Amino acid sequence: MDQQDETMNYFREHAQEWKRKAGDGDVNVIAQRNSFVLRAVRHHDGSMLDVGCGTGDLVCAMAQKGMNAVGVDFSQEMINIARETASRLHLSNARFECCSIFDYHIQNHFDVLSANGFIEYISYAELEKFLDIAFHELKTRGSLILGSRNRLFNIFSLNSFTEQELRENSFTALVAEAIAVARASSVTELTGLKTIAFQRKDIIHEGTGIPVATRFQYTPIQLINLLCEKGFETVEVFPIHIHAFPPLCKDKYPTIHASISNALHHYAEGNMSLIPQSSSFMIHALKK
Repeated sequence: MDQQDETMNYFREHAQEWKRKAGDGDVNVIAQRNSFVLRAVRHHDGSMLDVGCGTGDLVCAMAQKGMNAVGVDFSQEMINIARETASRLHLSNARFECCSIFDYHIQNHFDVLSANGFIEYISYAELEKFLDIAFHELKTRGSLILGSRNRLFNIFSLNSFTEQELRENSFTALVAEAIAVARASSVTELTGLKTIAFQRKDIIHEGTGIPVATRFQYTPIQLINLLCEKGFETVEVFPIHIHAFPPLCKDKYPTIHASISNALHHYAEGNMSLIPQSSSFMIHALKK
């Protein structure tokens, strides 16, 4: 698929740049995602699989905590960097494989399976297949953690993404879900609620710095309901990269944006009212 070819080309060419992004930035989205995973699975001490592991920072962090951690990624350049990091840190319990999760031969069941910045690059059919793989390969009550671009944020971004939702006549449904998410005191209140249809399979998005034409966005309830259908119970939805004002203003005043966003991040745990104004979110589910 063009989507996967574009993704492969980008991450092959920008592996070193991606490694730098994992260690700096005024609002470090990669670090926010990784810290969520580390907190969410702090009670697990067995094994984990990170899908689309990139340069391996999360895998190495989990290995440093004593877990047997495996990372898979289809970019050899990314895997080379990950292996160098694990070697430099003397992490014999961190292992990396260059392959697609759909081709990976899994030998053992895992306590944790994570995928940050992954599902936006695969088709809906592949997402269904991936969730089936996750259910099969996780132990009972094992943790599945996904990172997703947040479609609800299109309401507040006031840019081409907002205009696209208006053209698709989806704005009202997104606002209704944003209200439900902001008001909910627990994920249980959101499970089973009616939500909007997925974006068109052939949708083309405006550029966001990564030259992949189709990078799917999901709403929290879309993923909560899909995970429920696949045999998972969602236990937490967590905002990533919270915006106090629209991206046009963020780009004009990046330092102010970063200071506010990072401050709000400290209030993110257990506070779903911040999700509609976050550009992405994490979702933690347990295998039933």
